[in-house]
Amino acid sequence: MTVFKLRPREQDVRPGDVFRKAGTYGGDWTIERVFEYPDIPRHVRLVENGGGRAMTIAAALLFDPDSFTPLSMGASEG
Repeated sequence: MTVFKLRPREQDVRPGDVFRKAGTYGGDWTIERVFEYPDIPRHVRLVENGGGRAMTIAAALLFDPDSFTPLSMGASEG
């Protein structure tokens, strides 16, 4: 039986951290905002570096190697 468990790194994400998205619509994305609510997992708003796209995803997805690769974390004090 697999139990979902938050990864410790997820708790350390903050605005300014940069991740590379895998796949056809990849590219480098920067965390613009972190959302913390009591009833849902932590989410982040990402903005595409050098582009006009933005998306909001669960922070845990940032540490799925099939989806994202961390490029720089802790770069800003948000």
